[in-house]
Amino acid sequence: MPSLARPAGPAPLCLAEAGEHATGAVPTFELIYDEHFDYVWRTARRLGVRTEEADDVVQEIFIAVHNLLPRYESGNVRGWLYAIAVRTVMHHHRSRRRFTDSLQPSDELDTLPDPNAPGPESSAATGESIRLLERLLDRLDTEKRAVLVLAGIEQKSLAEIAEILDLNINTVSSRLRTAREQIQEGLAKHRARARWRTE
Repeated sequence: MPSLARPAGPAPLCLAEAGEHATGAVPTFELIYDEHFDYVWRTARRLGVRTEEADDVVQEIFIAVHNLLPRYESGNVRGWLYAIAVRTVMHHHRSRRRFTDSLQPSDELDTLPDPNAPGPESSAATGESIRLLERLLDRLDTEKRAVLVLAGIEQKSLAEIAEILDLNINTVSSRLRTAREQIQEGLAKHRARARWRTE
């Protein structure tokens, strides 16, 4: 199996340019890895994998990709990868005790330094909001978090989520509704505690 070290060099060729959609050919493992490594890493983080564990989990995901690739049928590569990532992350959470404490201040999901970013006070408030959201997301089980991430971040429809996760639409809708209710409940409790401190 190819090395799982992050490739260096020029930007990878996208799958459409490689001719997958034009010919229906199955992409190579190397092409999937080059094109989608960052997406898979972000997906693992969004599903609750901590930064210090992400490299190991991403490696497990790509080992599964390598093993399952002979059965891949041309289509939605990212949806296929997401489904593999969800199963791998669920196994990761079951096999290790899941941490529920807050992330470190620098441990944000997809954020890179921006020279045009707001000043320290605004940045501190934004960082606190991100950490609060992460704490609330960490209270969701992986199944609900996966649906919420697909709907809220990936902007997928219920039908698309059902196809990616191999669920019926009613299950997807129920998990999404419950996840949103749990997030809103957590936000309400946080605001109530904040008001109590200021009174």
